[in-house]
Amino acid sequence: MNIKKMISEIEPKELDTEMMIANLRNQFVELYNRKDVTQYVAVLNDMLQLAINLKQDLILKHFGAAPVVASDETMQLQEMFKCLALRSRNSNWFLDLFGLFLGLAAVLHFRSDEIESTFFQVKH
Repeated sequence: MNIKKMISEIEPKELDTEMMIANLRNQFVELYNRKDVTQYVAVLNDMLQLAINLKQDLILKHFGAAPVVASDETMQLQEMFKCLALRSRNSNWFLDLFGLFLGLAAVLHFRSDEIESTFFQVKH
């Protein structure tokens, strides 16, 4: 996926970071239940918006994030929730979470090109 290009499509908005994180928790559960690429793209959009708000977008643009893949869907989601729960102790929590989120696409068997095309269709 071309994360750099995707980030450039996001309009920066001033949002409540804690509210965004709370919404992500719910979105992760919904994504896990639906296993739908359109839902994945909606969460990806919010993750990129959060990256911009947390000033992590430059890191993602220039260095990217490697997908982190667990053995199954349940373990992947557990690792994502653990990352959110322990964020006060981990200064790299967002980058860790983003890597796990990218890995979720592989666990759910979403193709990178399918995600990217859906993302840009929704944006335009």
